[in-house]
Amino acid sequence: MRRPYSVPMSAGPDTVAGVGTSQPRRAVIDRAWRMIGPGVEVLSGDDGGPLRRTVKRIIDPLVLRLRSNPAYSAPFVDAEVAAEMADVIADHADRLRWAAAWFELMKQERRRLRITTGNAQDLYFPVCFELAVTDGAPGGDGLDAASAALRAVHDDRDRTAVEVLNAHVAAPQVMARLSAQLHRSWADVRADDSISGPFMAGLTTVLGPAEGHRAAVARQRVWSALIADATPHNLGARARSHPSSLPWSLIDLGLTAALPLAPPPLTGGPERDRPLDRSVVDRVRATLRRALDRDELPAVPLLCAEEVDRACAPWGFLGEDKQAALVAGIEVAGQLAPLDERAATTYQVAAIIQARLRKEAYVLHARRVLAGADPVHPRQRRVIEDLACFAQPYLSRLWARLHGRDVWQEPCDDVDDLRALLEGVARSVSLDHRQRIKAMLEVQVSQ
Repeated sequence: MRRPYSVPMSAGPDTVAGVGTSQPRRAVIDRAWRMIGPGVEVLSGDDGGPLRRTVKRIIDPLVLRLRSNPAYSAPFVDAEVAAEMADVIADHADRLRWAAAWFELMKQERRRLRITTGNAQDLYFPVCFELAVTDGAPGGDGLDAASAALRAVHDDRDRTAVEVLNAHVAAPQVMARLSAQLHRSWADVRADDSISGPFMAGLTTVLGPAEGHRAAVARQRVWSALIADATPHNLGARARSHPSSLPWSLIDLGLTAALPLAPPPLTGGPERDRPLDRSVVDRVRATLRRALDRDELPAVPLLCAEEVDRACAPWGFLGEDKQAALVAGIEVAGQLAPLDERAATTYQVAAIIQARLRKEAYVLHARRVLAGADPVHPRQRRVIEDLACFAQPYLSRLWARLHGRDVWQEPCDDVDDLRALLEGVARSVSLDHRQRIKAMLEVQVSQ
């Protein structure tokens, strides 16, 4: 399970630069894992370190138990916490070896039963660790136990996932458990006192031009540092306690309907359509509906538990790269004004998007409509309203894209990919506008 962001992030600019005693948590886990030695190869990558899914499905939720030990969840940890984490992993060495052995058996049974649905690591890693805890190493009846566990995992996975979700959240005990988790996770998110100036200054490089290979490499280095910076986490946390200290209005940007941010509800109606206001169940339902292959997702109960942690994290994302990407998008969105020829931009990415939008035929037409006295068709009026506050539909779509990446664990750590994402979201919104105009014209012709 993905880790919750439940403590203040300790990675300020000095830490990113390597000053101080804090260490990246991933490096701490990697070193402790390699100390286990033979027996966990099936859970390891080619370099000998733990697989990402090993960390995500076993180490974080079941060994380090981040919900009970939030100090282990910070991206950078001090020497004392690092030593504790290493000791915990070392204490679980035997169970990790046994889990690896159970995984080998489950893969063998999966092939024998010709099961092809779902990702084996996502589905079986937690089950294998549970078997290691309850049964120890596989014994003489290990193959039968692995087969039974395999069949249990795949029970009901062919049913419509939304139906499974509806049945799951209909149980009062499930909602009570998720509610308790939500309030704990929300209360654990706090901002520290690190300054945000260096992060904002770094965005000038990330969103600016890069002439030549060296400049491009430097821009990537800056983005990698910004991802590890505490600023995105802190800004998201301050929206809950001191929204007036933020450099923008999240209400004007369309990210929320009210400030300070309150904990998201577990369930909610369509009136909660702002990204940061959506209920946990609505977010899970959107994930299931968007998924091209639902079997690649974890089971619905685990998906709901993960979404609670995600909804409680700053900006609604568990990944630091997604949090930083949204802040970058907010900075770009604030400079997009397709209907205002005099609006200036300070970021190159914003200037590229702005120039492209202003060349759109429907945008040029909207300017002429606003300058005239003719009545405006209701559908065209909505497009004009979107253009007048372009940041709102832009950020709504960007948030949805980043949410999908966060669910699927798709990285946003490549600066060129980030810039392509920011430009692609603008094209997507523009395409939606054109489709509305086209639909309007088709209705008029048919009449």
